[in-house]
Amino acid sequence: MTGASDGIAPAPARNHPHTLAQLARRAGISEGRARGLYNTDRSRLPRPDRFDADGKPLWFGPTIDAWSAHTGRAVPDDSLWLFSAPAATEPAVELLRRVVTVNITGRTMFAIVWDTDRGHVIYLQPLGDTDTNDKGWMAVGAADLIEPLWWYTAAVIMPVEEHLALNTRFSPSAYVYRITSRPAVAGEPQSELRRRQHRSMDRTSGTAADSAVEWQAHLDLADVAKVIGRPIPLWIEGTRTVENAERSLACTATFTIPDTVTEWPATQNRLERAITANVAERHPAAFAALTADAADRLRTLRTAHENTPSSGEGWYLVARPAQPAPPVELEQALTAATPVTDLDVVAGELTELRTLEGDLDVEDPLGEVYEEAIDALGRQLRLAEKGNPGRYTELTETGTAIYSAPWRGPLVDAWRVNLTTVELDQARHLRRVQRLLADGFDETVLNAYRDADGRYIVTVRLTGGDTWFRAEWPTALDVVDTWTDETILAGDESGSSTVFLALTFTPEGRLRTAPVPMQPRNGNEGFGYGDGYDYGYGGPAGTYIALLRCALGITEDEAGRIARASHATRRTGDESTSRLWEAISTTKGPLRLSWPWVEQCARDDRETAAEA
Repeated sequence: MTGASDGIAPAPARNHPHTLAQLARRAGISEGRARGLYNTDRSRLPRPDRFDADGKPLWFGPTIDAWSAHTGRAVPDDSLWLFSAPAATEPAVELLRRVVTVNITGRTMFAIVWDTDRGHVIYLQPLGDTDTNDKGWMAVGAADLIEPLWWYTAAVIMPVEEHLALNTRFSPSAYVYRITSRPAVAGEPQSELRRRQHRSMDRTSGTAADSAVEWQAHLDLADVAKVIGRPIPLWIEGTRTVENAERSLACTATFTIPDTVTEWPATQNRLERAITANVAERHPAAFAALTADAADRLRTLRTAHENTPSSGEGWYLVARPAQPAPPVELEQALTAATPVTDLDVVAGELTELRTLEGDLDVEDPLGEVYEEAIDALGRQLRLAEKGNPGRYTELTETGTAIYSAPWRGPLVDAWRVNLTTVELDQARHLRRVQRLLADGFDETVLNAYRDADGRYIVTVRLTGGDTWFRAEWPTALDVVDTWTDETILAGDESGSSTVFLALTFTPEGRLRTAPVPMQPRNGNEGFGYGDGYDYGYGGPAGTYIALLRCALGITEDEAGRIARASHATRRTGDESTSRLWEAISTTKGPLRLSWPWVEQCARDDRETAAEA
């Protein structure tokens, strides 16, 4: 190898990033050839592993070696033997195939150990929910399956779980690792000795405590299977259960299992409930949207099944979900599915179902039906105005969001006067209240209330002991029509989250407290003001954009454009000219804004944005 004394930088270590020139030297091609390929046909080079600060591509040594082997080029001596091993002339000896719990990770896995002339190939497939896409920390479990004596020649493969294919491209691959903790041994023992010691070793000895793995490459399963002379089991995401793994021990062919993988069983179940409840007669637009949406899903799923073979070069599926087979009545409804074209009817049913769905008991079989219908009707309205959003799109984005902030301060005290306490045990049975209690708050809820407009509020105890509220918060702007020239928009607690209310005295002298509508899509990140700016959509920025919507009657996107054009809500070299932003972003202590003043400031900011 040419050294630094020849004016060429020494080659980087195998697992260090390589430049394009270093890739060329490692792969045995000219630098000019490599640059030509990168500039004209990058698909003929391996995909870069990363890019440097200047945007130039970098590759790790194993990536280059795997590509070299795949394209028939020689690989360096320090590469993993799996890259350069010849095709097997007979199937490799299988030392182990079973479900194991590896000591070092505590994971239950489907494991296979093959013995080749060059070393062990260890197959690992985590079973159940792995909670991560990082396989490296699980690959170290391979060291539990063979004696430390053989670690340094072992190759660990962990196939990438596949999904039912939405297109015809289906090329299964695996992550490849090597075990890096090499014991001090004199020479490599023969394969028959490895087999004898493997048969006699204690599989629960826990000798892998000091092992580690080093990622090598992505390899097609066909390339791995060629070396071991056996097809490799491949899993569809959602099928990798202990039960299926144990069932697979009896055969190396694909078996069919009930579909617990796709959304179709739940979709079919909802439609059958809708038919039983005569939803087609009560809410024709909703039923039509549901069936049309389900028909699209069914066609897509059937195509995916057609595009997903049960086996291929060097691999086979362990298990595949059963194909959908809806009953005749449902199939007929799906075939005849046609959405209602009168958008006013669609919008009316959307509004009606939002109210009906939220007030259903959590056990009501129509709850999920209505929830899915609401989504389907919303998609239909947005699609009808695609590229030119109007009042129907605005309707789909407005309703109620969930907002949470501290349950303390003078404003909360004033708000509480206008709230009605409700029986918590009864309220928690409603679907809308269960949404407030999601993410574990059902265990820490304290009280439940309703405001004058019927929205629910619950108080919850946080881990640190503070009490916060979680509330159904309006996003529609119709409440703005009730504000007067005497209305004050008020917040109590500077920072990223505060209760933000419109305070208006009625002719009878009562103080009406109403939530200020938040942004439909990003508002639940929080109202806030004062120091500690948030330059996204929460905090002071969220408050500013929400007030632009209220004052100008515009969409969230339009308000965001005004905010950017007037240099508000972001840190730039230009100071903002917005008086409204100045008040929101600098106020310390209670925030109190006159509604007429907010309206005028918003109009000024719109004019400033138009001139920018």
